[in-house]
Amino acid sequence: MAVELPSLEEQTAREHAAYLQVERHILETDVRPRVTQAIIDEHRERPIGKHSDELERVLIYLRKHHMEMEGKYILVCTRPHEEWRIATLAGMPGVPPELLPDSFPDRYEAEHGLFLKRLADAGLQPE
Repeated sequence: MAVELPSLEEQTAREHAAYLQVERHILETDVRPRVTQAIIDEHRERPIGKHSDELERVLIYLRKHHMEMEGKYILVCTRPHEEWRIATLAGMPGVPPELLPDSFPDRYEAEHGLFLKRLADAGLQPE
């Protein structure tokens, strides 16, 4: 009796589902407990550069975007030394990023605004 193996598409879908299950576990057990007002304040004071271990772990999780480029956030300097904006990638070559409405007067404020946006999108509000 021959056993039919799942198609490559089915195998890929299963692999991705398992990956997302592990990512949800990491979010709930390792990342969520680290999100406090203290790390948000730390990021506001120093959004670029060396961070505490607690903040660095949260940043790494938020930045990896779970194997997808579509919808990934980037920062765009729209007016040199005057305006920074958050944009989302389309995930397709040749398609320009879509600028979001918020603007920031410098890169530091833009980095912090992006951090807060990623926290909100992940449902990570400090307790």
